[in-house]
Amino acid sequence: MQITNNRIVKHNHYKLHREITNTNISNMEKGKIGEKIIVDHIKKEIDIYHKIIQNVILSKDGKETEVDIILITCVGIYVIESKNFRGYIYGTDTGKIWTEWFSHNCKYHFDNPILQNQYHIEFMAHNLNRDLSYFHSYIVFGDDAKLQKITIQEDNKSKVVVINNKELISKLIGDMHSRDIILSHEEIDKMYLDLKYFYSHLER
Repeated sequence: MQITNNRIVKHNHYKLHREITNTNISNMEKGKIGEKIIVDHIKKEIDIYHKIIQNVILSKDGKETEVDIILITCVGIYVIESKNFRGYIYGTDTGKIWTEWFSHNCKYHFDNPILQNQYHIEFMAHNLNRDLSYFHSYIVFGDDAKLQKITIQEDNKSKVVVINNKELISKLIGDMHSRDIILSHEEIDKMYLDLKYFYSHLER
């Protein structure tokens, strides 16, 4: 069975884009506000049963890592990594380092967010005792970022989505409509409760 309810979301792309790209706030503030706006829009506009957790701290082998947003739905678990960057973005799905480029004299290197999110997913899959196929990886950059050259191998294109903030809601809609229902309300609730053991801040 698939989701066929056309009212699954009532999105407002312009409002989401305008709120996230407000230039009167610092980069750090904009990052956190951007995450909160995305969470609020998802909670308001997706009318299938779901649970959301924000800013989850996972700990493994003495190391900690943060997951920005986890969206648990009847069609799977969406793990969203938010990157609030403004430059031209270059990277591949297999390379360890990506680049934010502003000019020849100004560029910034950062860890591959696809591999980073894959680590998050593998950790959660193990702790929730679920196959990796239950998880959907989304890497979401701020709307001021230009995704200039993002190379993803053909066999990975169905496993990860790399987009700007303004595209997130419509992409989620299409993805949810295309997938089969695999989780019951009871299973969603259990996953939500299980993840409480690994969180630092829970959005109720």
